[in-house]
Amino acid sequence: MELIDKYIHEVTRRLSQKDRAAIALELKATIEEMLPSDFTEEDVKEALVKLGDPAVLAKTYQEKPRYLIGPLYYQSYISLLKMIVPIAMTIALISFVIDFAFSYEGDEALIMVVLTLVGNGIGMMVEVAIQVFFWLTLIFALLERFAKEPKEEILTGLKKWTLDDLNKVQLNTKHKSISKYAFFGSLVWTAIWVSIYFNADRLIGVYRNREDDLIFKYPTFNQQILNDFWILIVVIAVFGIALALYKRIQGQWTKKVAIFQTFYELISTAVFIIIITRPNIIEPEFTKYLLTYIDMQEDRFVLLLVLATIVIAVITSAFSIKDAVSRSRM
Repeated sequence: MELIDKYIHEVTRRLSQKDRAAIALELKATIEEMLPSDFTEEDVKEALVKLGDPAVLAKTYQEKPRYLIGPLYYQSYISLLKMIVPIAMTIALISFVIDFAFSYEGDEALIMVVLTLVGNGIGMMVEVAIQVFFWLTLIFALLERFAKEPKEEILTGLKKWTLDDLNKVQLNTKHKSISKYAFFGSLVWTAIWVSIYFNADRLIGVYRNREDDLIFKYPTFNQQILNDFWILIVVIAVFGIALALYKRIQGQWTKKVAIFQTFYELISTAVFIIIITRPNIIEPEFTKYLLTYIDMQEDRFVLLLVLATIVIAVITSAFSIKDAVSRSRM
Protein backbone atom coordinates (compact mmCIF):
# COMPACT_ATOMS: atom_id res chain seq x y z
CA MET A 1 0.00 0.00 0.00
CA GLU A 2 0.99 3.65 -0.41
CA LEU A 3 2.07 4.15 3.21
CA ILE A 4 4.64 1.37 2.87
CA ASP A 5 5.89 2.79 -0.43
CA LYS A 6 6.32 6.21 1.15
CA TYR A 7 8.24 4.76 4.08
CA ILE A 8 10.55 2.80 1.76
CA HIS A 9 11.05 5.94 -0.34
CA GLU A 10 12.05 7.94 2.75
CA VAL A 11 14.64 5.29 3.62
CA THR A 12 16.10 4.64 0.17
CA ARG A 13 16.37 8.31 -0.88
CA ARG A 14 19.07 8.65 1.76
CA LEU A 15 21.13 5.83 0.25
CA SER A 16 23.41 5.65 -2.77
CA GLN A 17 21.67 5.16 -6.12
CA LYS A 18 23.20 1.73 -6.76
CA ASP A 19 21.87 0.29 -3.49
CA ARG A 20 18.34 1.67 -3.55
CA ALA A 21 16.57 -1.02 -5.60
CA ALA A 22 17.98 -3.96 -3.64
CA ILE A 23 17.40 -2.36 -0.24
CA ALA A 24 13.86 -1.35 -1.25
CA LEU A 25 13.04 -5.01 -2.00
CA GLU A 26 14.68 -6.17 1.23
CA LEU A 27 12.87 -3.57 3.32
CA LYS A 28 9.52 -4.34 1.68
CA ALA A 29 9.98 -8.04 2.46
CA THR A 30 10.85 -7.17 6.07
CA ILE A 31 7.70 -5.09 6.46
CA GLU A 32 5.52 -7.80 4.90
CA GLU A 33 6.93 -10.36 7.35
CA MET A 34 5.85 -8.11 10.22
CA LEU A 35 2.25 -8.04 8.98
CA PRO A 36 -0.46 -10.68 9.44
CA SER A 37 -1.97 -12.30 6.36
CA ASP A 38 -5.17 -10.24 6.63
CA PHE A 39 -3.48 -7.02 7.71
CA THR A 40 -5.23 -3.67 7.98
CA GLU A 41 -3.96 -0.12 7.73
CA GLU A 42 -3.53 -0.05 11.51
CA ASP A 43 -1.27 -3.12 11.28
CA VAL A 44 0.84 -1.31 8.70
CA LYS A 45 1.12 1.78 10.88
CA GLU A 46 2.12 -0.33 13.88
CA ALA A 47 4.84 -2.08 11.86
CA LEU A 48 6.24 1.19 10.55
CA VAL A 49 6.29 2.71 14.02
CA LYS A 50 8.30 -0.30 15.21
CA LEU A 51 10.81 0.24 12.41
CA GLY A 52 11.10 3.86 13.48
CA ASP A 53 12.56 6.95 11.87
CA PRO A 54 13.47 6.31 8.19
CA ALA A 55 16.63 8.40 8.60
CA VAL A 56 17.79 6.25 11.51
CA LEU A 57 16.97 3.06 9.63
CA ALA A 58 18.79 4.32 6.53
CA LYS A 59 21.92 4.75 8.64
CA THR A 60 22.00 1.00 9.29
CA TYR A 61 22.12 0.30 5.54
CA GLN A 62 24.98 2.67 4.81
CA GLU A 63 28.13 0.79 3.84
CA LYS A 64 30.64 3.48 4.77
CA PRO A 65 30.49 6.11 7.51
CA ARG A 66 30.69 9.75 6.49
CA TYR A 67 33.88 10.84 8.18
CA LEU A 68 33.63 14.61 7.71
CA ILE A 69 30.00 14.85 8.84
CA GLY A 70 28.62 11.74 10.49
CA PRO A 71 25.07 10.35 10.28
CA LEU A 72 23.96 12.12 13.46
CA TYR A 73 24.22 15.48 11.72
CA TYR A 74 24.19 14.57 8.05
CA GLN A 75 20.46 14.92 7.34
CA SER A 76 20.25 18.28 9.11
CA TYR A 77 23.35 19.40 7.20
CA ILE A 78 21.83 18.43 3.85
CA SER A 79 18.46 20.01 4.72
CA LEU A 80 20.07 23.32 5.68
CA LEU A 81 22.32 23.22 2.63
CA LYS A 82 19.33 22.75 0.30
CA MET A 83 17.49 25.60 2.00
CA ILE A 84 20.28 28.17 2.46
CA VAL A 85 22.20 27.82 -0.82
CA PRO A 86 19.25 28.71 -3.13
CA ILE A 87 18.31 31.66 -0.91
CA ALA A 88 21.89 32.97 -0.84
CA MET A 89 22.22 32.55 -4.62
CA THR A 90 18.94 34.38 -5.17
CA ILE A 91 20.00 37.32 -3.00
CA ALA A 92 23.35 37.50 -4.82
CA LEU A 93 21.64 37.47 -8.22
CA ILE A 94 19.15 40.18 -7.21
CA SER A 95 21.96 42.47 -6.06
CA PHE A 96 23.84 41.80 -9.29
CA VAL A 97 20.81 42.59 -11.47
CA ILE A 98 20.04 45.81 -9.59
CA ASP A 99 23.64 46.95 -9.91
CA PHE A 100 23.79 46.06 -13.61
CA ALA A 101 20.41 47.57 -14.52
CA PHE A 102 21.32 50.97 -13.09
CA SER A 103 24.98 51.06 -14.10
CA TYR A 104 24.67 49.97 -17.74
CA GLU A 105 25.93 52.75 -20.02
CA GLY A 106 24.60 51.46 -23.34
CA ASP A 107 27.91 50.78 -25.05
CA GLU A 108 27.36 47.06 -25.75
CA ALA A 109 25.15 45.16 -28.19
CA LEU A 110 22.22 43.09 -26.90
CA ILE A 111 23.95 39.74 -27.43
CA MET A 112 26.97 40.91 -25.42
CA VAL A 113 24.71 42.13 -22.61
CA VAL A 114 22.94 38.75 -22.47
CA LEU A 115 26.28 36.90 -22.43
CA THR A 116 27.56 39.22 -19.70
CA LEU A 117 24.44 38.68 -17.60
CA VAL A 118 24.55 34.91 -18.00
CA GLY A 119 28.30 34.61 -17.43
CA ASN A 120 28.65 37.03 -14.52
CA GLY A 121 25.32 36.01 -12.98
CA ILE A 122 26.19 32.32 -12.97
CA GLY A 123 29.70 33.11 -11.76
CA MET A 124 28.39 35.14 -8.83
CA MET A 125 25.86 32.44 -7.87
CA VAL A 126 28.52 29.72 -8.00
CA GLU A 127 30.86 31.84 -5.87
CA VAL A 128 28.18 32.42 -3.24
CA ALA A 129 27.19 28.73 -3.28
CA ILE A 130 30.82 27.71 -2.69
CA GLN A 131 31.13 30.12 0.23
CA VAL A 132 27.90 28.91 1.85
CA PHE A 133 28.92 25.29 1.30
CA PHE A 134 32.35 25.91 2.86
CA TRP A 135 31.13 27.70 5.98
CA LEU A 136 28.17 25.41 6.61
CA THR A 137 30.37 22.34 6.14
CA LEU A 138 32.95 23.79 8.52
CA ILE A 139 30.31 24.46 11.18
CA PHE A 140 28.91 20.92 11.00
CA ALA A 141 32.38 19.39 10.90
CA LEU A 142 33.20 21.22 14.14
CA LEU A 143 29.90 20.07 15.66
CA GLU A 144 30.72 16.51 14.64
CA ARG A 145 34.02 16.60 16.50
CA PHE A 146 33.41 18.79 19.54
CA ALA A 147 29.68 18.85 20.32
CA LYS A 148 27.97 16.41 22.65
CA GLU A 149 25.92 13.68 20.98
CA PRO A 150 22.59 15.24 19.98
CA LYS A 151 19.13 13.91 20.45
CA GLU A 152 17.83 11.47 17.85
CA GLU A 153 15.55 14.05 16.22
CA ILE A 154 18.61 15.86 14.85
CA LEU A 155 18.78 13.04 12.31
CA THR A 156 15.65 14.00 10.47
CA GLY A 157 15.83 17.75 10.32
CA LEU A 158 15.45 19.29 13.78
CA LYS A 159 12.24 17.55 14.91
CA LYS A 160 11.25 14.09 16.06
CA TRP A 161 9.86 11.82 13.35
CA THR A 162 6.28 10.57 13.56
CA LEU A 163 4.19 8.38 11.31
CA ASP A 164 2.17 11.43 10.27
CA ASP A 165 5.25 12.72 8.44
CA LEU A 166 4.64 10.07 5.78
CA ASN A 167 1.38 11.79 4.84
CA LYS A 168 3.44 14.78 3.67
CA VAL A 169 5.65 12.61 1.44
CA GLN A 170 4.85 12.55 -2.26
CA LEU A 171 6.39 9.79 -4.32
CA ASN A 172 8.53 11.27 -7.07
CA THR A 173 8.17 10.35 -10.71
CA LYS A 174 10.46 11.40 -13.50
CA HIS A 175 7.84 13.71 -15.04
CA LYS A 176 6.86 15.34 -11.73
CA SER A 177 10.35 16.11 -10.50
CA ILE A 178 11.69 19.67 -10.83
CA SER A 179 15.33 19.81 -11.84
CA LYS A 180 17.73 22.05 -9.94
CA TYR A 181 18.82 23.32 -13.35
CA ALA A 182 15.30 24.68 -13.85
CA PHE A 183 15.79 26.75 -10.69
CA PHE A 184 19.08 28.19 -11.92
CA GLY A 185 17.57 28.80 -15.35
CA SER A 186 14.65 30.71 -13.82
CA LEU A 187 16.98 32.96 -11.85
CA VAL A 188 19.21 33.68 -14.84
CA TRP A 189 16.21 34.32 -17.11
CA THR A 190 14.75 36.76 -14.56
CA ALA A 191 18.09 38.57 -14.40
CA ILE A 192 18.19 38.84 -18.19
CA TRP A 193 14.68 40.14 -18.83
CA VAL A 194 14.69 42.61 -15.91
CA SER A 195 18.03 44.09 -17.01
CA ILE A 196 16.88 44.32 -20.62
CA TYR A 197 13.52 45.85 -19.63
CA PHE A 198 15.10 48.77 -17.77
CA ASN A 199 17.60 49.33 -20.59
CA ALA A 200 15.33 48.60 -23.55
CA ASP A 201 16.02 51.92 -25.26
CA ARG A 202 19.71 50.97 -25.44
CA LEU A 203 19.39 47.26 -26.17
CA ILE A 204 16.26 46.39 -28.16
CA GLY A 205 16.00 47.93 -31.59
CA VAL A 206 17.80 48.33 -34.89
CA TYR A 207 21.55 47.80 -35.07
CA ARG A 208 23.66 48.96 -38.02
CA ASN A 209 27.11 47.86 -39.12
CA ARG A 210 29.77 50.54 -38.99
CA GLU A 211 33.46 49.75 -39.45
CA ASP A 212 33.13 46.12 -38.36
CA ASP A 213 31.12 47.10 -35.31
CA LEU A 214 27.43 47.09 -34.40
CA ILE A 215 25.97 50.52 -33.71
CA PHE A 216 22.62 50.86 -31.95
CA LYS A 217 20.47 53.06 -34.19
CA TYR A 218 16.74 53.02 -33.41
CA PRO A 219 15.16 51.80 -30.14
CA THR A 220 11.99 49.72 -30.41
CA PHE A 221 10.24 50.80 -27.21
CA ASN A 222 9.60 54.08 -25.46
CA GLN A 223 11.66 53.77 -22.29
CA GLN A 224 9.71 56.45 -20.43
CA ILE A 225 6.50 54.45 -20.80
CA LEU A 226 8.27 51.26 -19.70
CA ASN A 227 9.63 53.00 -16.62
CA ASP A 228 6.11 54.07 -15.63
CA PHE A 229 5.37 50.41 -14.85
CA TRP A 230 8.48 49.74 -12.80
CA ILE A 231 6.54 48.78 -9.69
CA LEU A 232 4.61 46.05 -11.53
CA ILE A 233 7.83 44.77 -13.10
CA VAL A 234 9.56 44.56 -9.72
CA VAL A 235 6.55 42.72 -8.25
CA ILE A 236 6.55 40.21 -11.11
CA ALA A 237 10.31 39.70 -10.83
CA VAL A 238 10.09 39.10 -7.06
CA PHE A 239 7.11 36.78 -7.56
CA GLY A 240 9.06 34.86 -10.22
CA ILE A 241 12.09 34.46 -7.94
CA ALA A 242 9.87 33.40 -5.03
CA LEU A 243 8.15 30.86 -7.29
CA ALA A 244 11.52 29.48 -8.41
CA LEU A 245 12.60 29.12 -4.77
CA TYR A 246 9.31 27.43 -3.85
CA LYS A 247 9.66 24.99 -6.76
CA ARG A 248 13.25 24.24 -5.75
CA ILE A 249 12.21 23.52 -2.16
CA GLN A 250 9.27 21.33 -3.20
CA GLY A 251 11.40 19.44 -5.73
CA GLN A 252 8.40 18.22 -7.71
CA TRP A 253 5.20 19.39 -9.34
CA THR A 254 2.24 19.46 -6.97
CA LYS A 255 -1.19 21.05 -7.20
CA LYS A 256 0.00 24.04 -5.16
CA VAL A 257 3.04 24.53 -7.38
CA ALA A 258 0.83 24.34 -10.48
CA ILE A 259 -1.60 26.88 -8.99
CA PHE A 260 1.22 29.33 -8.19
CA GLN A 261 2.71 28.80 -11.65
CA THR A 262 -0.69 29.46 -13.27
CA PHE A 263 -1.21 32.59 -11.18
CA TYR A 264 2.25 33.86 -12.12
CA GLU A 265 1.69 33.24 -15.82
CA LEU A 266 -1.71 34.97 -15.80
CA ILE A 267 -0.47 38.02 -13.89
CA SER A 268 2.72 38.44 -15.92
CA THR A 269 0.84 38.03 -19.22
CA ALA A 270 -1.81 40.54 -18.14
CA VAL A 271 0.86 43.10 -17.19
CA PHE A 272 2.65 42.48 -20.48
CA ILE A 273 -0.56 43.14 -22.44
CA ILE A 274 -1.24 46.31 -20.45
CA ILE A 275 2.23 47.64 -21.23
CA ILE A 276 2.43 46.63 -24.88
CA THR A 277 -0.97 48.22 -25.65
CA ARG A 278 -0.02 51.65 -24.30
CA PRO A 279 -0.18 54.40 -26.94
CA ASN A 280 3.23 55.30 -28.37
CA ILE A 281 4.92 52.30 -26.74
CA ILE A 282 6.59 51.65 -30.11
CA GLU A 283 9.04 54.37 -31.10
CA PRO A 284 8.10 56.15 -34.40
CA GLU A 285 11.71 56.00 -35.68
CA PHE A 286 11.67 52.22 -35.34
CA THR A 287 8.45 51.77 -37.28
CA LYS A 288 9.52 54.24 -39.97
CA TYR A 289 12.74 52.32 -40.48
CA LEU A 290 10.90 49.00 -40.88
CA LEU A 291 8.32 50.56 -43.20
CA THR A 292 11.10 51.35 -45.67
CA TYR A 293 11.11 47.58 -46.29
CA ILE A 294 7.37 46.93 -45.87
CA ASP A 295 4.60 48.53 -47.90
CA MET A 296 1.99 49.20 -45.20
CA GLN A 297 0.39 52.08 -43.32
CA GLU A 298 2.15 52.93 -40.08
CA ASP A 299 -0.90 52.57 -37.80
CA ARG A 300 -1.80 49.22 -39.33
CA PHE A 301 1.76 47.97 -39.02
CA VAL A 302 2.00 48.94 -35.34
CA LEU A 303 -1.35 47.27 -34.64
CA LEU A 304 -0.27 44.02 -36.32
CA LEU A 305 3.06 44.09 -34.49
CA VAL A 306 1.38 44.55 -31.11
CA LEU A 307 -1.25 41.87 -31.83
CA ALA A 308 1.39 39.38 -32.97
CA THR A 309 3.40 40.02 -29.81
CA ILE A 310 0.32 39.51 -27.63
CA VAL A 311 -0.60 36.26 -29.41
CA ILE A 312 2.92 34.89 -28.91
CA ALA A 313 2.87 35.86 -25.22
CA VAL A 314 -0.55 34.27 -24.64
CA ILE A 315 0.39 31.04 -26.44
CA THR A 316 3.66 30.78 -24.51
CA SER A 317 1.86 31.35 -21.21
CA ALA A 318 -0.86 28.83 -22.11
CA PHE A 319 1.72 26.14 -22.89
CA SER A 320 3.48 26.83 -19.59
CA ILE A 321 0.20 26.53 -17.65
CA LYS A 322 -0.77 23.34 -19.51
CA ASP A 323 2.62 21.80 -18.77
CA ALA A 324 2.42 22.71 -15.07
CA VAL A 325 -1.09 21.29 -14.67
CA SER A 326 -0.34 18.08 -16.57
CA ARG A 327 2.85 17.44 -14.59
CA SER A 328 1.08 17.98 -11.27
CA ARG A 329 -1.52 15.33 -12.20
CA MET A 330 0.97 12.60 -13.19
